[in-house]
Amino acid sequence: MKTSTATRINAPAATIFLWLEDKDRLQKWVPNLAEDEVILDTPEKIGSRFRQVFLEKGREMEMTGEITAYEENARMRVFMTGQMFNLDVDYVLTAVSDAQTDVRQDTDIAFKGFLKLFAPLMILMSKLSSQDPQADAHAKLKAMAEAEYQAESN
Repeated sequence: MKTSTATRINAPAATIFLWLEDKDRLQKWVPNLAEDEVILDTPEKIGSRFRQVFLEKGREMEMTGEITAYEENARMRVFMTGQMFNLDVDYVLTAVSDAQTDVRQDTDIAFKGFLKLFAPLMILMSKLSSQDPQADAHAKLKAMAEAEYQAESN
């Protein structure tokens, strides 16, 4: 299942990129993220590995991930794997001006095991739902990155 979300944020790419990299900032806008731990940090970032724990309806879901593409202030792609599905998430930041950036997130979700059977139903339900967790997360990212940039500018 593939999803894509794009958001224009009134802040420079460098400010927004901090919200993708910094675990304390990440926990403020990524839905249900309870823990974020570095397993291996490489100087070039590609190949760095991490572990994240999400709380979903009182249940913990652990995922491990690896940075597969990295261009500072421009792009970060991660591959994450968990018990129920794999995620391939690609963030691309494009400067519109010195203080405005377009952020695009492309996500590919690959369900595992018996969940593969329900994938078509899940896709249909997500399209019919009024809730869009990715858009909600982007709205939080936008608000927080813009507030940080405005505070720095004053």
